[in-house]
Amino acid sequence: MVEKIDPERHGFSLGTLFRTSLLWQTKEFFNNSTLHGVRYIAEQGRPFAERFMWFCFTAIGAVAAFIIIVSLWEKFQTNPTITGLDTDFHNQHVIFPTILICPLEPYDLDKVKAFAEEKISQFDSDYELYEEFLKSLTSLSYGTFDEAVKKSEDFVNDRKTDELSLRSAAFSSAISCSDLFSFCEFRDDLIECCNSFLPKYTEHGFCYAFNPRFQETEDTIDLFKLQHELLETDRKWAIQLNLQRDANIFVHAQSEISGWDFRPQLEWHTTFSSDILITMKQTYTTEEARQLSIGQRKCIFPNEVRIKSFPFDEDYTFTGCMMDCRIQKSIKLCHCLPPFYHSLPGSSTPYCKVKDLPCLSHYASNITQVMDCRQCELSCLHTVYDVDKLTKVSDSETTQEGNMYINVEYLTWPIIRYKREVLFGWVDLLVSFGGIAGLFLGFSLLSGVEILYYFSLRACCMIWKDRPVLEEVELEKINRPPERVNLSLRIGKSNCEPVKPREIKSAPANTRRQRKHEIPLKTTPFKQSHISVIHLNETTTNEKSLNFRYLP
Repeated sequence: MVEKIDPERHGFSLGTLFRTSLLWQTKEFFNNSTLHGVRYIAEQGRPFAERFMWFCFTAIGAVAAFIIIVSLWEKFQTNPTITGLDTDFHNQHVIFPTILICPLEPYDLDKVKAFAEEKISQFDSDYELYEEFLKSLTSLSYGTFDEAVKKSEDFVNDRKTDELSLRSAAFSSAISCSDLFSFCEFRDDLIECCNSFLPKYTEHGFCYAFNPRFQETEDTIDLFKLQHELLETDRKWAIQLNLQRDANIFVHAQSEISGWDFRPQLEWHTTFSSDILITMKQTYTTEEARQLSIGQRKCIFPNEVRIKSFPFDEDYTFTGCMMDCRIQKSIKLCHCLPPFYHSLPGSSTPYCKVKDLPCLSHYASNITQVMDCRQCELSCLHTVYDVDKLTKVSDSETTQEGNMYINVEYLTWPIIRYKREVLFGWVDLLVSFGGIAGLFLGFSLLSGVEILYYFSLRACCMIWKDRPVLEEVELEKINRPPERVNLSLRIGKSNCEPVKPREIKSAPANTRRQRKHEIPLKTTPFKQSHISVIHLNETTTNEKSLNFRYLP
């Protein structure tokens, strides 16, 4: 017999009551929810086929809404901006680009000899080797470390070079401005070359830069406050200069830092004149894009990230970030700072010495590997210069023999300007999500609040306020009698052969009442002399029991 539980002496745990409350609230939610089609699934009295149909429709709608919402989220993460042509062509602030002049032989032979005599006697056998090494320092870069290592092998452990500052030696041996430039013109006005072109020790060697971002000396570096601008009314949008040595010419945005990321637009020789006609293409980003992450808009605003190696510069630049990445890798791999970098503020990292050059040469390709600097993104104000036309005229074709020049000029005005703006922001994403969820499921923000209300606040409050109801439901579930199972088996001719009378012996008279409940089953084919019989006995308490016996 099943023992009934007395509700007065039986207590339920909070976990049991909370589970019962959740089941109760689930039924209530399905019956009263504002979601489309949900109440038909749990409504009592409806046919199973109809309830299953509504379940299928609701499930299909939920899956379709989920797929579309995921695709919208991927679009928001990967391509939420659009870039178009800016139509304001005239009200533009145009800064002339940086012109970087890097001589192929950036040393002054007299300075090299003077520095060598100061550090080593001219009667020393290593004197000439020392001069060649000093020359190589002025053109030192990641591509020429091997050459510098070969020229320093004979005195790498020499006491005379142990304490040698490679940066100081390069500045002391570099060519002077007056020995490199003959004349300079900017916007069709004659200018003083050495006041406009500043010395820079770069990742391409020793150079001179017009309109650079930084001005530096052997020991200091600071922002260059004077910017050369252009106006639409200027007589000429160009700079023209004459050089006395062959040089590589770099043209890049004034906001960027001269370094390994740039390649020369022109390899100039003193045997010909060159006209470089450039066009400026600038992309700027609207302030609305700040709501997006850096990975979404794929750019960094100028004042958004501070570069570690340039703490005095508030504006972020892509080339500055890449240079900082190379600096940090050089320090990590070789424990010193290459000589063409300025000293880091607040850092005790020493400059690399002669003995450190083999390490820099060995890791040069690793240091310049751009894949290790994935944190660097383009600036949201990014400017590039394209060479649209390059003209070279040899000295045999001009009457001004020996007076070859370089002319860098804007091809046209206005400049080409692009605007990057938000195409798909957070508000658009929210509207799209709401529209899709409402179209397929009738879902809204209040529907979400409703779900939280039913399965959190209401479920907990029911335990507190309607505890007797929950206990009654739980007791009813426990006291519910098990369903009656009909154990009688009706065996037809189709699946069992009838039992022959001669195979069954007559039973005593007092068992005839039981015989009508006997169910004969055919035994195994190889032994048919016995019949297995199941007796279903009824007791006085109306309880039923099964007895198995074999009839001989």
